[in-house]
Amino acid sequence: MSEYIKKLKRQIEIVGKALSSKERFSVIDLAVEHNVEELTIKRDLAELRSRGIDIHSLKKEGIKILQPLKKEILKEFILEFISFSYSEDYPDKSTMILIQKLGEKALLFVVQLQKAIEQNLVTVIDYQSSANTIKTNIQVNPLKIFQAQNEWRLLAVNQNLIKQYFISKIIDVKLTTEKFKPLPKEKIDSLFTSSLKSWIGFEQFELKIHFDKNWSEIIKSKTYLLNQKITDLNDGSILFEATVNSLDEAATWILSFGKGAKVLEPEELKLKVIQLAKDALSNY
Repeated sequence: MSEYIKKLKRQIEIVGKALSSKERFSVIDLAVEHNVEELTIKRDLAELRSRGIDIHSLKKEGIKILQPLKKEILKEFILEFISFSYSEDYPDKSTMILIQKLGEKALLFVVQLQKAIEQNLVTVIDYQSSANTIKTNIQVNPLKIFQAQNEWRLLAVNQNLIKQYFISKIIDVKLTTEKFKPLPKEKIDSLFTSSLKSWIGFEQFELKIHFDKNWSEIIKSKTYLLNQKITDLNDGSILFEATVNSLDEAATWILSFGKGAKVLEPEELKLKVIQLAKDALSNY
């Protein structure tokens, strides 16, 4: 583990200790615990404050966080800490796929695309859309890099349509000096709120699914969609309600449960599930 990652991991551990410990602890205590100099801990506290953590060393109270942490910071710290702690034992499959396909270009492309996102720069990419087809000089407005189904993807606007591209299939990236008007963050985030897997779109479909008691505990233990609502029924089964942006994706998801998952609404989704089941049976 590099010294830089050790430092970030130590800083997050300090925050965790400050959030959980009811006992008083000081800069000296932290220095002994982490086997570093007191000055190092003081620098850690200063860097944490620069990241928006209201953490201080108080004479009578020790290390304290004076203001609640924002959800965005909590999310950032949790993701970082898990990555630092488990990356060697549980390699990120999507990142390994990216490196395997692109090698050093993986880092180059991610850095370039993130720069384009942060600076709203129109970008030109060459892209392998299929095994035998390479599309060149595709002009895109990069919006977000995200991960879905073991692939790192780029969300971007192309010809006034929001599309996603597999970064592993990008052959070349060229940043221009032309600026584009970005979409509001709230609008970008809304694209993912009703996505079961990876479909990105603005359409909204209200669905109701009945799961029998054999599936109820499994369904209740997971969050498939941020907007999902689960209602317990008297016989041990459940009613699952949610908003999705793709009925095709929803149909595939429902069919994966087999017996015990029944579509109540919408009718169009029922028909898609039936057709998928017939197509699957036709193979045998």
